[in-house]
Amino acid sequence: MTSRIPPDDPAPIPTGPGAPSGRKMAERLRQLRAASLGWNFVTAPLVGGALGYGADWLLGSYPWAMMVGMALGFVSAFLEVLRSAR
Repeated sequence: MTSRIPPDDPAPIPTGPGAPSGRKMAERLRQLRAASLGWNFVTAPLVGGALGYGADWLLGSYPWAMMVGMALGFVSAFLEVLRSAR
């Protein structure tokens, strides 16, 4: 997930006395990225396992490719956590 907003984004930027400051918006984006990391630990191994299950079905090697896919999913989720902590 990226926090870069394209220049042609149609969403209006809130202005005025009740609008959050730039610091508050940055903090909210940081919190949103942190909250999405939990979903990454769920979805990445499931997707890796599903892809591995499909490979197992084609190759007849059940459960080895599924286990490798799940392991790679966990590694991917962990690397995303490390990347976001920087």
